[in-house]
Amino acid sequence: MKNNQIENIVSKSQLYYGTTAHFTAIASCLISLIAPVLILLFPKYNLSNHNLVFNAIFEGKKPSEIWETAGVHFESTGFWKLFFANIFTPDGFAYLGLILGCSVTLLALVPSAWQFAKKKEYLYVCISLFVMTLILLAMSGLVNMAG
Repeated sequence: MKNNQIENIVSKSQLYYGTTAHFTAIASCLISLIAPVLILLFPKYNLSNHNLVFNAIFEGKKPSEIWETAGVHFESTGFWKLFFANIFTPDGFAYLGLILGCSVTLLALVPSAWQFAKKKEYLYVCISLFVMTLILLAMSGLVNMAG
């Protein structure tokens, strides 16, 4: 099928959403494949000892106890501070993969909402903005269900 025929069947908002989600997920997966290699190659540049972290997780400890075991002071609203402070470490690269993977919907809704606005489908624009707001609240740490 030619590109014109596809656009007649599927709206541009759906094409942009799918394309953005597709390539963002691929980028996230590639980063998530490379990050463990970097973590193993450069262990002294990591934020914490991953063996201790995994042991604490498998023992069923609470999130605050896991961070304490890792030797990292972490608050539930401090993820972004922790990420930006360690962005050039192997752990920071792994965090980037996680952030991209978790924000696929947010990133894909931006061009989709723009297309809805261009077509004057304001109900869908509002729904898109509402979902984007929920995702941003969850990513900001203002909404916390981890306990």
